[in-house]
Amino acid sequence: MSTHCIPRRRRSTLITKLCRTSHSAALLKPPSSAIRWPRSLAILNLTNRISLSDLDHAVRTRQADKAWTLFVTLSNRGDTIPLTMCCSLYALLIFAKSMLCTSAMVDIRQRQMDSLLDYVQKTHQRPAELFLPSVQHIDLPLRKEITRLIRFEEIEEAWTLFFRVHKEGKERISRNLCINLIQLMLKDKTLTQNQLNHRVRIIALHGAGKTENEERHVLASDVLRIACICHQYQRNKRDAAHQLIDKFVTGIPKKRLKNRADALDELIWRILLNKDLSKAQQVLDTVREKYAEKVNVNEMVYINLMNAYRRQKNHTQVLKLFEQFLESNQQPSLKLFNAVLHTFASQKEAGRAAYVFGAMLKLKIKPDVVTYTEMIRAYSHTTDHSKCLYFYNRMLQNHLTPTIYTYSALMGASARRRDTHGVLRWFQTMLLNDIEPNEVTISLVLKSLSQQTNKRMPQILHWITQEASMVGVKPDAVLYTILLKLQAERLGMESALNIHKEMISHSVEPNTYTYTTLIDVCGDYDAPETAQKIFKLMKKSERHKPNTATYTALINAWTRSSRLQQANALILDFLRACKSDRTGRFWIDEKISERLRWCAFC
Repeated sequence: MSTHCIPRRRRSTLITKLCRTSHSAALLKPPSSAIRWPRSLAILNLTNRISLSDLDHAVRTRQADKAWTLFVTLSNRGDTIPLTMCCSLYALLIFAKSMLCTSAMVDIRQRQMDSLLDYVQKTHQRPAELFLPSVQHIDLPLRKEITRLIRFEEIEEAWTLFFRVHKEGKERISRNLCINLIQLMLKDKTLTQNQLNHRVRIIALHGAGKTENEERHVLASDVLRIACICHQYQRNKRDAAHQLIDKFVTGIPKKRLKNRADALDELIWRILLNKDLSKAQQVLDTVREKYAEKVNVNEMVYINLMNAYRRQKNHTQVLKLFEQFLESNQQPSLKLFNAVLHTFASQKEAGRAAYVFGAMLKLKIKPDVVTYTEMIRAYSHTTDHSKCLYFYNRMLQNHLTPTIYTYSALMGASARRRDTHGVLRWFQTMLLNDIEPNEVTISLVLKSLSQQTNKRMPQILHWITQEASMVGVKPDAVLYTILLKLQAERLGMESALNIHKEMISHSVEPNTYTYTTLIDVCGDYDAPETAQKIFKLMKKSERHKPNTATYTALINAWTRSSRLQQANALILDFLRACKSDRTGRFWIDEKISERLRWCAFC
């Protein structure tokens, strides 16, 4: 398909097609009564596209979940899976089972293996006692075996295996794994101090230096200190971790000049991994104020901090860090420019993104796929949609291959213009370029189609989700939450709760976004008490705590029911939580600001 023929807004034409044209959809488990789907959605009949080669690729690349899904889809479709492929799949399931740490997931894998044995016996007339000897087991890489032992806290086994690897010198264990292993040793209360010191020093020595996969050259002594800092974070001893960090920073200027920048880089990276952004920023500020002449700051420090602030939607701080880097008189790399472009794209600042893009070209920094994709994202929020196509074509002219991220941006641009036909055309272009859809692209299709008035749309959206699931696009919490929200808008609260039940039955764990959406749905259907119960469960949860969006949804739920006292109490609770927050879960946006002004007025 020509890249110049992506259609402009044609919503009415698509609605006509959705209502008047149809064809039979091939579902694995069709409903009792035949349903005829719109012909314009034929490209979403994804199960017709898969073949044995897809299953073979998933097995060879060791994607156990996807391989099993494809096996089920193909076998239910009537395709015969060759015996050799069944052997490979069975070996992969054994391999995947060995990496699991929960009994529930182990049971699921075992049931898959039993089902595969049944299939082999029925289809190939090969009983288990003849089939199993032909299965060539996959050897678990040593690094994965050590990772598994760390996860299960098998201290002695992990040490023994690591020491063998270290002594033989045939394989290098990553620094990250070494730091995790040191933390495991620090948990062992049966070791004498001399035994513990011996072990952690050997592990730190192994994790020191620089390898092909590690950009920083770090001394063994610094590896050990950073592991001790991470250990304090792991024990929720944040103050103790901060004391060790301050001591580490004080000692950086005393190191050799060539080791200082990488030591700082590694330290800040580890602090960010432990979700302590404020401390990471403090460390950078201290070095800039006290040791600017003694310690150079790597560009990656700024990039990592910028990405952390971007995830918290603190775009002001992102740009401040970029300005600080420019003050150091270093020339930004492509990676840093892309980080800035991502920020401007998120801020819907196409003009500023264009200025940065021009600066890149003047500095003779060659744009990559990420650069062009961020420019597409920046212009996707404007009325000048032709610019999105312009940057897409420039990408192709420079012989760069668009990625799934690129097509997501292009589909998003069409979705914002309510151009459903354009969304589907970009989706089709992506498939023609042999790029498999993912949760993001499927969710964009769902959102776009939900704007149509076809009364059968809830069924169609559910069908699309099932199609995606059957070809290995594992529905995640985001995808299910979108479907939940759409079902609530079309069919009511009960339908939304049924989607939530389906989500749980498919072992997809809801996230904060899911629960926030449920609270929002409860507000729409005048059920603030139910919303409050969900909110209380979230506050007790360790993994799905409420955020600003959650508070806003619950405040709205109480307000719609004219329960202003509860809404005011919740606003005060939000302010207290916001003041003591260190996780970045809370922010002040336009919606919450409006609620705060409303509360002050009342």
